[in-house]
Amino acid sequence: MRKDGGLLNKKVPLGATLALIIITIALTVSVTMVIAMRQFNSTMSDVGQRQVMFEYITDIDKTVRQHYAGTIDEEKLRAALTKGYVEGIGDPYAAYFTAAEYQKENDRMAGTHSGLGLELALTSQGQIRISRVHAESSAERAGVQKGDVLTAVDGEAVSAEGYETLKSRLESASRVILTIQREDQSIAFELSPSPYQTDSVEGRLIGSTGYIRITEFHSLTADQFKAVYDDLSAQGAQNYVFDLRGNPGGMLSSVTPLLEYLMPRGVYARKTDNTGTVTDLIDTDNYQMDLPSVTLVDSDTAGEAGLFAGVLQEFGKTTVIGEQTSGRGLTQEYFTISSDGAAVKLSTCQMSLVTGGSFDGTGITPQTVVGLTEEQKANFAFLEDSGDPQLQAALSALESMSAQAG
Repeated sequence: MRKDGGLLNKKVPLGATLALIIITIALTVSVTMVIAMRQFNSTMSDVGQRQVMFEYITDIDKTVRQHYAGTIDEEKLRAALTKGYVEGIGDPYAAYFTAAEYQKENDRMAGTHSGLGLELALTSQGQIRISRVHAESSAERAGVQKGDVLTAVDGEAVSAEGYETLKSRLESASRVILTIQREDQSIAFELSPSPYQTDSVEGRLIGSTGYIRITEFHSLTADQFKAVYDDLSAQGAQNYVFDLRGNPGGMLSSVTPLLEYLMPRGVYARKTDNTGTVTDLIDTDNYQMDLPSVTLVDSDTAGEAGLFAGVLQEFGKTTVIGEQTSGRGLTQEYFTISSDGAAVKLSTCQMSLVTGGSFDGTGITPQTVVGLTEEQKANFAFLEDSGDPQLQAALSALESMSAQAG
């Protein structure tokens, strides 16, 4: 006996079926037309707005060319117009690069550079000191050392007032003679630009703690980090300090291999693009860090550096110590202008933690807040371990963890 209530045995009239089909088609067409009209209207509105903008710029250009008594540098004008456009879109991290600037930016993100191979810092005492000497650079080969005090360039004395101009001068110098003071010695070095790789990762042992400083995230960072981490592990590191202070971020594709190296398998973060599409960042690696760690951050820790700290913190892989991070939680990409090789950098994705959500505009909050004095910040590159309160807080926290585990 059938127990379907007989409903399936009733025949629906052909006319009713055809009417239902026609109504469904009509509704579908109507909805499609409404959506299409909205998109058309939006597009026409955008086209109209662009037309008004182009007409306005054309009007200004016409007025200038009719009345300006000087000579217009067309290339300079085009670059200025483009920079103004990019600055006006409301993206605080957007930027325009000329072809030459983009080539330098490409080299920087690739971890390569051509120059003297040194970095400067202006101390609280008004001294200009060498804060870093890059490996295999002309500065290193000549014998320049971190901590040297720069006193003259090409025989001209340098001063704190001309610091920014001096940095620009050294970045573009083709040949230069630097005079430095090292203890009671005055030494002159003749330097010329040369290619070198930039090390974004430095490491050393502090007792049994592996200290790893990451200055930025570029194409070579992941490999450099793994090499330093594995070397410290082989030396017997029992825990780690990851120092991200002053790290401005860089490339999402550079930080994800580090997180996948340290995190357990599974989703560890997310990104949302400009269409609203959410993509999970997933670790498929079997390895994960199983030793205690502390991550140091400050107000200049931004972007991908914030993601690194936030992910490890959220999964209990690290304790974050220092200051609230900058709050930049957007990633940027470069888009080449085919006509002349220039490029624009635009924010294209928002990074977010699995449970903590987006940190754009808020930053990552340390579990333990420890600051630096203004003098310590000014002399940060030259702080001794014992005079660095944030590092000392990290080492104390790791010692406490070790005692509790024992």
